[in-house]
Amino acid sequence: MIKRLSILFFVLICMFFAFKTNAQVQSGDIVLGINPQYPKTNEEVTASVSTFTTDLNSANISWILNGETALAGIGKKTFSFNIGTSGFQTNLEVKIETITGSTISKKLTISSSDVDLLWEAYNSYVPPFYRGKALMPIEGTMKVVAIPSSENLTGFNYKWKQDDKSKSSSSGYEKNYYIYRNSFLEDRNTVEVTVSDLLGNGIGINKISINPILPKIIFYRKDQNLGVQWENSINDGFVVNPNGDTIVAVPYFFSSTDLSSSDLAFSWSLNGENTLIPNQKNILSIKPLNNESGSTLIKVVINNTKILFQSLEKTINVNF
Repeated sequence: MIKRLSILFFVLICMFFAFKTNAQVQSGDIVLGINPQYPKTNEEVTASVSTFTTDLNSANISWILNGETALAGIGKKTFSFNIGTSGFQTNLEVKIETITGSTISKKLTISSSDVDLLWEAYNSYVPPFYRGKALMPIEGTMKVVAIPSSENLTGFNYKWKQDDKSKSSSSGYEKNYYIYRNSFLEDRNTVEVTVSDLLGNGIGINKISINPILPKIIFYRKDQNLGVQWENSINDGFVVNPNGDTIVAVPYFFSSTDLSSSDLAFSWSLNGENTLIPNQKNILSIKPLNNESGSTLIKVVINNTKILFQSLEKTINVNF
């Protein structure tokens, strides 16, 4: 009886090894990947293949790029090539011939498409005809827009991250923009987007870093006939016209696009004494009394009543 069991056990062992030797490697056993995962236009890409079901070091591996064999040999587990231009699809196939005689292949389609990221500061004040870009202040709001360099700009999924944290509520089908508000504790924000088509194929990935800035106040002179002289700011030592002058305080990059908004509170003082708030709260008229000469320290304080830490003051010493 014991002898029969031993013979049966031996037969089972032989059958197991015979089955293992002759088993066919399946396509699902092969892992084919590329680095970087989302290549940009004309970028070099390295493809690699791996599996736990057969010894690739002794297998004959062929790499086929767009229908043509580009590399072949024993143990060729990696292959480097350049991705095509934007909108071009690269067809990659790896074919493996094992030492047991089985053959398996795996295919991958790679789309080359860059993703541009554009940003704009929401509610960041700049004066009329300002030629620069409104910057995001501390505790300001920012909008980032993703634009894939593809002929078809619709039908994509967008996955957004801020400071390496996924933003699932802002991600999804055709959600190509992301809006967030900076915290006064953060001196930099990193926004990242991953774009894919409806089948899950990667289209592209990109990220940008945005540094919030402190708002600033700049003084200008307003001419009775020509209006605000935007070409020249005024600073300490400005000489007031004997007939009087009008000084304009402009709050660059405060979180409001309307100076008349109640969100922005102005207060003025002359030589430390508070003055009445002008009808136009950012404009102060000043005139020397009895043609006296001397100097006056003008101070303006601007507070954003809706944002706790968005407050700034500036002084200017004028002569008359």
